[in-house]
Amino acid sequence: MRTPSKNNFVKSNAVDNILSAPRRPQACYAFTKNGDKQPLEASGLVPKYVHKKDYGQTPEYLQQRKEEERRAQEEYDEYVKERMRQGAMKQLSDEDRLSTLQGLKKNWEEIHHQYQCLSIVTDTVPKRNRKERLEQRMKQLEKDIDLIERHKTIYIANN
Repeated sequence: MRTPSKNNFVKSNAVDNILSAPRRPQACYAFTKNGDKQPLEASGLVPKYVHKKDYGQTPEYLQQRKEEERRAQEEYDEYVKERMRQGAMKQLSDEDRLSTLQGLKKNWEEIHHQYQCLSIVTDTVPKRNRKERLEQRMKQLEKDIDLIERHKTIYIANN
């Protein structure tokens, strides 16, 4: 004969059921007036994008836009080649580009040094005007430096 267990299974099952989270009801739909139900997932009423025939394909409008961009780039490249053949444009060499960039940076440093030497108090009109002029020149030089650093090939018109 077996010895009786010390566990109270009824009480432990009741505690487990009380502490457990309630189950979520399964999504289903009733298809008769008597309430006969079927799962909603298999019915086709819930849209499943993985079942669409064009799932995972690039949309047509994006393909058209990409094609237009490619054609525009080709037309621009042809225009540049034609202008270079006519002699109206020439490409700036890497040495010239780097020397121009170094010159711009040197000018910016000089203007920045002048700007740093200004007095803190700009109480008179000439001081204020000089400060604004230096700020404008520094801002323009920063734009030019950024432009030359971003573009590796630079074309210059011969006219």
